[in-house]
Amino acid sequence: MKILNRKLAWDRLMGEWKRARHHLLFLDYDGTLAPFHVERNKARPYPGVKKAIEEIMASPSHRVVIISGRDVSDLAPLLGVEPLPELWGAHGRQRLLQDGTSVITPLSPDQEEGMETARSLLKDMGLWELVEPKPGCLAVHTRGLSSIETKAVEEKVTHQVFPRLRASGLDLHRFDGGLEIRAPGCHKGEAVKTVLSELDSSWTSAYLGDDLTDEDAFKAIKGRGLAVLVRPEPRATSADLWIRPPEELLWFLRLWREGGEDERTGNQARGSIQPPSHHTEQEG
Repeated sequence: MKILNRKLAWDRLMGEWKRARHHLLFLDYDGTLAPFHVERNKARPYPGVKKAIEEIMASPSHRVVIISGRDVSDLAPLLGVEPLPELWGAHGRQRLLQDGTSVITPLSPDQEEGMETARSLLKDMGLWELVEPKPGCLAVHTRGLSSIETKAVEEKVTHQVFPRLRASGLDLHRFDGGLEIRAPGCHKGEAVKTVLSELDSSWTSAYLGDDLTDEDAFKAIKGRGLAVLVRPEPRATSADLWIRPPEELLWFLRLWREGGEDERTGNQARGSIQPPSHHTEQEG
């Protein structure tokens, strides 16, 4: 674990967690709860993650919200948590509440036309087998391709497809493993803001994510909670904390469940209680 935010006082944070009456945990899925997999339908959570989330949700003072780039219909069976937490899909364009209520933010007519044009172009260029279609998004996956193949795909999307979509107001985003054509107006940061706006000051929160698409959420949670980067290796980020999956991820989930209390000792977690096998490092 490494503290990235020089202003973050770990002891004080643990004290705040302990005193808070309610705890809200935002979680990304791919790369955070589950390792990346070339076959996306096989990207299951790390061992122990499903149980850890279910234990967190069993507490009446805890709430879990999953925010993913995936379609919620794909996310639910992969996650495997019972009962399901609240799910946000397609970078916040879809919202599935625990009571089954589903909300989808619609596209404008220009955006709909642009997405249809993008579909046609990607099919004509022979790229459709790499595409994951979602509401308001078309993700072109390059994971598993060679570096030469990846460069060729990215050049087609960037220089041949996207220039013909600008009039529709669509955006092009890079993610870990591809490029995504996306309608603006919905992103993970907006999802975080929406959920937090529905809560009072008795809640403490944290957001765990790995990808560039999680940076909006990291920024949105500042002042209301902790932004946690979950990756085997660090990268430039606005997160407050960096942890490595799966060991430190499981440690963090256990710590969150206890509300800042380390389950091994029953004592309030302080600087002397660290993730397994690693020392806490403060960004210099």
